[in-house]
Amino acid sequence: MRPQPVQRRSAVRVHAAAAAAPVVLPRWPLMHTQLKTKGLRTVAPELAQEMIGGESPFWVLVDVRQVPVASYEAGHPTGSVNVPLYQPIDFNKNVDFRTALKALAYAANGVPAIEANPDFIKQLTAAANGKGVICMCEAGGTLKPTVNFPDGKPSRSLQAAFRAMNEEALSITNLAHLERGVYGWYQADLPMDGDYTPDVGRTPSAAAEPTLSLLNQARGYELNANDRVAAPEKKKFFGLF
Repeated sequence: MRPQPVQRRSAVRVHAAAAAAPVVLPRWPLMHTQLKTKGLRTVAPELAQEMIGGESPFWVLVDVRQVPVASYEAGHPTGSVNVPLYQPIDFNKNVDFRTALKALAYAANGVPAIEANPDFIKQLTAAANGKGVICMCEAGGTLKPTVNFPDGKPSRSLQAAFRAMNEEALSITNLAHLERGVYGWYQADLPMDGDYTPDVGRTPSAAAEPTLSLLNQARGYELNANDRVAAPEKKKFFGLF
């Protein structure tokens, strides 16, 4: 299936991170508006499998969950590749006061200290290798408004799509988003590599630190009445990664 171009021009820009300039994403309502305006396509797992299948597919399925906490390595949709949107903070480098405070905020919420992957766009472009990209995370999020969520639900895959649409020096012009994420792929009973177990039902407490707040919001699964029930993993950092 040939990809359809997605409009990329926008007044809002997320600049690629330099060593002293961390990536900062806008608040979710603004991201939601941008993604809707640019026509980001959401595809069901069954369609995504068709799009990445065949001898010469036009699309690649990119899992943006973090490693080495092992979400991708433990279990992922067959045929997907991993390009983490976030990465662990390297405390072997010079850590400033702001980064130290971030680490404390993460520790208070029981999650590892992370930051936006400054090389995400470069790595994503290499993984795409000229193909369209379907961004995928654990829960998927949604752009569809509801009474309780008028701006939909944020997710790492939607954040990844936002960066891909707005960051400079990107050759990818065809983007899509996987509906319900890895969890939806699992519920569709599509091929998985590894032993994937969803982690439904636990949400970390809110924190003021911006990145952690985004991850907290991105935690919610889109549950259907006919979803199969799986036992939760014994230990996982709130399913964030």
